[in-house]
Amino acid sequence: MTSISKTSYSLPDQENKAQYVKNNFNEIAPNYDRFNDLITLGFHRRWKKKTVLASGLAGHRSARVLDLCCGSGDLSFAFRSILGPGSKIHSLDFSEGMLELFRKRLSDLPESECEILPVQGDALDLSRFQTGSLDAVSIGFGLRNVTNREKCLKEMFRVLKPGGRAIILDVSRVNAVFSFFAGLYFDRIVPLIGSFLQGKKHEMYDYLPASARQFPDQLSLKKELESAGFGTVTYRNFFLGAAALHVAEK
Repeated sequence: MTSISKTSYSLPDQENKAQYVKNNFNEIAPNYDRFNDLITLGFHRRWKKKTVLASGLAGHRSARVLDLCCGSGDLSFAFRSILGPGSKIHSLDFSEGMLELFRKRLSDLPESECEILPVQGDALDLSRFQTGSLDAVSIGFGLRNVTNREKCLKEMFRVLKPGGRAIILDVSRVNAVFSFFAGLYFDRIVPLIGSFLQGKKHEMYDYLPASARQFPDQLSLKKELESAGFGTVTYRNFFLGAAALHVAEK
């Protein structure tokens, strides 16, 4: 494995990271879904469907799911499509701009016996959820944005029922053979796509590839999940490892 090549962009320090990410996601929220479609050629939607199926909850009645860093709701809506009647999906994000898009999308959907409950909150503070109360906790392309990954993973572990699963979809590391091309794409092409959609250069589109470089590779994240208390931890790669899905069972 190898890391993505570096650029001159510097990530915010840990003390200011949360507010930085929140403010900037509020600004780019209207363009974020189109941005993801373009940079992944639409494949992120397939990955998200596979992510929710990895919860093992398809068809389950009265399931309780938490979708952390839910953004505009892709994973939450994917869960809604597979869960049985009486299920509840708690969708949490700290960006009000993203939640506005989420609520708009939700209002356009027909009623369902599976309830979605969007709420503004912090992925590091899940005190509103009782220990051992949830069947699954998901986080899609958001774990690299939290300021304390260890605390987040431990909170995910705490709120899960025994046998429940944490499912994490995020950027990862491509094979060394393709690392140069991946670095070129993430560091040069991705910011250009973001700036085009935004109508001007926006530093958040430099933050995204820079945060990817700081995020642990597949095996390192697997070890972090095990250190947080999870038992069986597996992962699968998408796009030659540019993204990876980790599934960890309590």
